[in-house]
Amino acid sequence: MTSFPDQAQAHHSIHCTNCGARVSGRYCSNCGQQVKYELHSFWELLREATEVVTHADSRLWRTLRALLFQPGFLSQQFLAGRRVSYLSPFRLYFVLSVLFFLMVSLTHIRPPPPADGSQALAATPRTPAASAHGPAAEELCNTVVGHSRLAAIENLRPPFIAACIKSQADNGRELREIFIRNLGRAMFVLLPLIAAFMKLLYWKPVRSYVTHLLLLLHFHAFVFLLLSFLLAAQRWVHADTVRGVALLAAIGIVPYYLYRSMRRVYAQGVWRTLLKCTALSMAYLACALCMAVIAALFSAETL
Repeated sequence: MTSFPDQAQAHHSIHCTNCGARVSGRYCSNCGQQVKYELHSFWELLREATEVVTHADSRLWRTLRALLFQPGFLSQQFLAGRRVSYLSPFRLYFVLSVLFFLMVSLTHIRPPPPADGSQALAATPRTPAASAHGPAAEELCNTVVGHSRLAAIENLRPPFIAACIKSQADNGRELREIFIRNLGRAMFVLLPLIAAFMKLLYWKPVRSYVTHLLLLLHFHAFVFLLLSFLLAAQRWVHADTVRGVALLAAIGIVPYYLYRSMRRVYAQGVWRTLLKCTALSMAYLACALCMAVIAALFSAETL
């Protein structure tokens, strides 16, 4: 009979096999690794993965439930020091932002059904003058980019015209992918800016900058999750009425969620919170628009 001396020795060891610290219970108090010495098979690894996802006490499902239905609760719990029961704000934000931008890259708005007789026109092959690299595309891009009397802006025309012509060759797919990547990077700049603006809104009593940043992380995580649902509905739900209702509901839910989050975390009155939420929303829209324009210009410049 074959024996496994290393396994038997590890089973009786009182030191963690990961960090070497003394272990007095089921988990190492230094690194958190479970004291479990078994030879893993494929089915055991699959069982552990399933248990992590479906376990009733999983932090993932508890965090998502609180994020969806309890605005500001996760921020409140984190500030109160109860942090182990839920995913960390940065990890939650990162995971849901990756999910959102993945959904953006995988989905697209379906064009409306062609009218009578337009199918034959769409099936007609393009002429050389109307090809992606033909004179028609160059003329269109010259018209779209336009001219400026400022020399500094006029010098930017050639790369933008070249990017416009190139994007027509693949229907803008590469430009769209670059823009999505740059927009994700712009969000990391937007959050600190809005947190600094919130510092001005909540100057008395004094609130820490981290408090504002924490609330914005959870708020953006909720928005990313909500937009992912909308993109999924846009892609796989064929009823225009259902998609329209979902979009209108999301437009109303987002500002309400922000208001409820601010009320829970800062514990101020209704009217004061409404005024600050309105000012924050206006500043946010202005900054988001500027970031989107900068991301679009940078994407066209680097195409």
